[in-house]
Amino acid sequence: MTNDLPSLKLAIVCGGTGAEHIGSIESALWILSQFRSDHRLFFFYQHSDGRLAEATELLPLFETWATHPYIKAWTDQSGAERCREIFCRAVQWSGSPWATLTNGRWDLVWPAFHGLGGEDGSFQGLCECLNLPYAGCGIAASVIGIDKIKTKTILRVSGLPVLPQITIDDWELNDSEAIEVWVKKNASILQQSECNLDSIRSINRVLSDRIQASEQQLNYPVFVKPANLGSSLGVTKATDRSQLLNAIIQSLMLDRRVLVEPQCNWPEYGVGLCGLDEPKVSLAVGYALNPNFFDYEAKFGSQAQEDAIPALLDNDQTRKLQELAISVWHALDLEGCARIDCFYANGQFAINEVNTMPGFGAHSVYAEAFAKTGMSPPALLDSIMAAGLERHRRRNQLSINFKDRL
Repeated sequence: MTNDLPSLKLAIVCGGTGAEHIGSIESALWILSQFRSDHRLFFFYQHSDGRLAEATELLPLFETWATHPYIKAWTDQSGAERCREIFCRAVQWSGSPWATLTNGRWDLVWPAFHGLGGEDGSFQGLCECLNLPYAGCGIAASVIGIDKIKTKTILRVSGLPVLPQITIDDWELNDSEAIEVWVKKNASILQQSECNLDSIRSINRVLSDRIQASEQQLNYPVFVKPANLGSSLGVTKATDRSQLLNAIIQSLMLDRRVLVEPQCNWPEYGVGLCGLDEPKVSLAVGYALNPNFFDYEAKFGSQAQEDAIPALLDNDQTRKLQELAISVWHALDLEGCARIDCFYANGQFAINEVNTMPGFGAHSVYAEAFAKTGMSPPALLDSIMAAGLERHRRRNQLSINFKDRL
C-alpha cells in the first residue's frame, strides 16, 4: 500500500443523528482544513433530524460553527480563515444533496461521524452498498467498536486484558413498555432511601441480581456506561447502591445495553494507529484525568487539561503500550484509523476503549500524537485515505459469482 496519492475528489460528510453531533462537525472542519491543497473537496452536512443540508445552507452554517463555543476546530482565528476559504470551494455542488452524495463519482468518501448514526457501521454499509471507497474502519469493526460490551468480549477471548464487567440489557427487565414508563410505574420503590435488595427484587429480579453481582464482584466505586455512546457521554460514577441503581436506570434511558465496571486508579494512556495490515503507530498520550473521572466536560469543556504528548513513560513502557494497541487493531480487524485507550501501571494493562473514528480538532490528541512522530496532518490524512482505497481495491478483486447449482 502506498501513500503517494494522486489528487482525489473527496466527499466529507459530518453531523448525523447521534449524540456526538457537535464533535462530528468539529472533526470535519479540522479535517477539511488539513487536506492537501490539490485534493478536490466537497462538503455534506447531516442535520440532527437526518436531513442532508442543501448547498445554500452550508455557508451560513459554517459562520455559526466558526464562533460556536463548543466547536474547537482550530487553535486560532487564522485556522478559521483558512478553513473558510476551503469551505467556500468545498460546497460548490448543485442538485439534491442525497443524489449528489450517492451518485458514485467520488474517489473517496470520508465519514467524519462520531458515535451512533455514522461511526457505528451504518454509513459504512451505505458506502459498501454503493461501492464507494471510504475512510476509516469497515462495517464489522465499526459495529463492534461502537459497542463496549461486544468490544471487550472479543478482546477478552483474544487473550487481551480488559476490566471485569457486569452487563444488563433492557429486554431483561421483561417489560414491553419504554424504560421511562417502567420507572414511573415503580417510582415509589425505586426512590426508597434505604434501597435494599429485597425492594429492588420486588419490582425486578434481574435488576436486583445485577446490582448484587456488581457489589460482590466489583466493589464500589463503579462506573456505569451506556454500551454504545462515546466521549464518556452518559457515564456515571456510583459509590453506593442507590447511586448504582439510578445510574443503571439513567443509562438504560440512553441505550438498550449497559455495563458496570470497577474504578481503575491506574493512569490512562492513548495510542493512535493508521494504515491497514501493518499500521503506523503514534506516540503514547498520557491523559490528564480530573480527580473524579474523565467525563465529557473533563475531555472537552472549558476546564479541560492538557494531555502529555509524549506520555511520561520510558521507551520500554511506550513500546509495550504500542504493541498492545497493535494487538487490539488485529483482534478487532480495525482499518484506516483508530485510537486505543488503556490503563497501565506496574507492568499491568487494562484496555478501556476503542475509537474507530478518533476525534480531530484543536483539543484532539490523535493527530498531534502522530505529528510529534514527524507525520504531518496532510500525510496522516493521506495515509488513512490510502488504506480506504486499498481496502476497496481488494474488496472488488474478490470473486462474488457462483454457478447456479440448482
